[in-house]
Amino acid sequence: MSTLRTANLLGALSGEVADRLERMIKRHPNQTDSVAAALNVIAFYEGCSNSQLSRTLRLSHPATVRLVDKLEANGCVERRDTKDKRAVALYLTKRGRARAKDVLVSRCNALRDIVAPLSTREQEQLSTLLEKLLMPLVRTEQDGDYICRLCDSVACPPDACPVHQAAISLAAE
Repeated sequence: MSTLRTANLLGALSGEVADRLERMIKRHPNQTDSVAAALNVIAFYEGCSNSQLSRTLRLSHPATVRLVDKLEANGCVERRDTKDKRAVALYLTKRGRARAKDVLVSRCNALRDIVAPLSTREQEQLSTLLEKLLMPLVRTEQDGDYICRLCDSVACPPDACPVHQAAISLAAE
């Protein structure tokens, strides 16, 4: 099998995965990839600042402020004062936590359908290959957060996540 054919097959699969995930997100009113990612990131980094969220989502500061305004207006996020008067800490509300969980469950179900035809052994092999492909994509600590912005940290806890571990290794250098 040629490298070009393998890359082509990966591209076809990647396109279908992206389309399924986009359709899943659009089932939720006013939901976008950025909203879903913001809810997930804030859930993971409870108390993060707008600046931290901006870096993780690779959005401009003004775009992040507008996103947080939207989430706050929808009752999903609350801003809390910090010791640094120039910054606020972001926390999910009960509603925000429920929306974040709903997005993760829908996402995991959509992805589970894709790997379902594989046997348990094949799924383990695929996991190993995906880890091998993901690790070199992490060139900075922020890459790790961005790559995993929509990940389920229960299904792939940070201590077992190849992307998170690669980011930690970079930070230690």
